[in-house]
Amino acid sequence: MNTAVLNNKIILKKYSILDTVELVLRVWMGQLLIRNSGVGTITPLESLGMPDHIYTIMKGMWDTGFMMHLVKLTELIGGIMLISNFFVPIALLALIPVVINIYGVHIFLFNGYITSGLYMLLICGFLVYRHRDVYLPLFKRK
Repeated sequence: MNTAVLNNKIILKKYSILDTVELVLRVWMGQLLIRNSGVGTITPLESLGMPDHIYTIMKGMWDTGFMMHLVKLTELIGGIMLISNFFVPIALLALIPVVINIYGVHIFLFNGYITSGLYMLLICGFLVYRHRDVYLPLFKRK
C-alpha cells in the first residue's frame, strides 16, 4: 500500500505546473478547432445568423471550391493532432496562419478584440514557446 502511494506521488511529481497548463490549453484549443471545423460543413452558414457582409465573404470562400475546404481540413487535423499530442510543433506550423486569420476575421469583420481568436493566438504563442527547442535550429546559420 505504501509503495502504491509512493509511486503515485512520484508519478504526479514528474509533471510540472507548466506541463499541466500546456495539456489543458492544448486540449482546449484542439476541441475549439475541431468544433469550428464544422462551420459551413455540418452547420450551415445560413443558420449562424451572420450579418450580410460577413455571410457574403464566407460564402464566397466556400464557393471557390478549395479555400474554406482546406482551412476546415487544417482545423480538423490540427485539432486532432493537438488533442492527441501527435507532432504538435508541425501542427502549430500549419495552424498559426489559420489562427491569425480567425483572429483577423474577429477584429475586422465582427469588431471584437477579446474573442476566442485572441485566446487561440495566445495559446499558439505559448505552445510555440514550450516547443522552442524544435524551432530554434531553424534560425541558426550553417
